[in-house]
Amino acid sequence: MKKRKEKASKSAAVEERKPDEAVATEDQPRAEAEDELTKLRREVEELREKNLRIIAESQNLQKRAQREQQEAVRFAEAEFVRELLVVLDDFERTQESAKSAADVQSVADGVRIVYEHFLKVLNQHGIKPIEAVGRPFDPTYHAAMMQQPSDEHPAGTVMQEMARGYTMHERVLRPSRVIVSGDPAREQSEAEKKQDVTDEVK
Repeated sequence: MKKRKEKASKSAAVEERKPDEAVATEDQPRAEAEDELTKLRREVEELREKNLRIIAESQNLQKRAQREQQEAVRFAEAEFVRELLVVLDDFERTQESAKSAADVQSVADGVRIVYEHFLKVLNQHGIKPIEAVGRPFDPTYHAAMMQQPSDEHPAGTVMQEMARGYTMHERVLRPSRVIVSGDPAREQSEAEKKQDVTDEVK
């Protein structure tokens, strides 16, 4: 009898523990899921902060590159200007020498030397004069200011240069302003036609 009572009490104890164990079993996956979610949120936040840092660094690098490019252009211009200042010094010395020069030829020689020095500086930077006189008119390199009839030059030839043009690394900085030859016979024919029209109107 006593054994039966002990067995019954043990069964009751086991039955009493079963609900608690069931709750514990249900809570464990939920807790693990919450831990995993917290971990994922932390990783997402770390990646977001890392991405923001990368974007900021990229913007800083881009700004630095732009500043360096601007500085490079500025320094390139400064070097060119320094070379031109040397030519300006030559002009000033020539001007001072001209005040006490005994003859015009010495002044002319001084100006010629400075002019050649100036052309040399331009040439070192890829700036070259455009050849125009005696060449066929080319609208890429020449700007026609007027046309004159000529017996000495074929029609469409540059007869005279009013202002010299220049290229820089094969690109036109300024076209030459020129006078272009025309066909004398054609000019005369057109003049006669105009005269005939005038006579008819009268």
